[in-house]
Amino acid sequence: MGKLLGKCGNCGLTIVGGVREGDVRFCSKACRDFFKHPGYCEQCIADTTSEAAGGTFTLNVLFGTRLMGWGGEICPRCYSRVMRKWLWFLIPLFPVSARYRVKHQTPKLYFSRKLKITS
Repeated sequence: MGKLLGKCGNCGLTIVGGVREGDVRFCSKACRDFFKHPGYCEQCIADTTSEAAGGTFTLNVLFGTRLMGWGGEICPRCYSRVMRKWLWFLIPLFPVSARYRVKHQTPKLYFSRKLKITS
């Protein structure tokens, strides 16, 4: 039996168990995906601008903004995901941003690129 406690191979967080990729353990799927491909692929860069979504906020866990994305809009090469910032009050109320390609570096840290508008 291996060691019970370990460190995330991406963010260094101390973890119990975690997601495995070979001999490396990760605290989350986001950390594993970022470790495998830390940047955007060429296609995702071509489909976006350098404009970022900015941050999100939460007030007492009830009100704030969150990034959300649904469906199969995950890039199979770089693992970025199409998401929008939504205004929340207990539930998602409405989107407050354009669509962005988002890559989570850790479960709570991300960077983003705005999708180009296509006609």
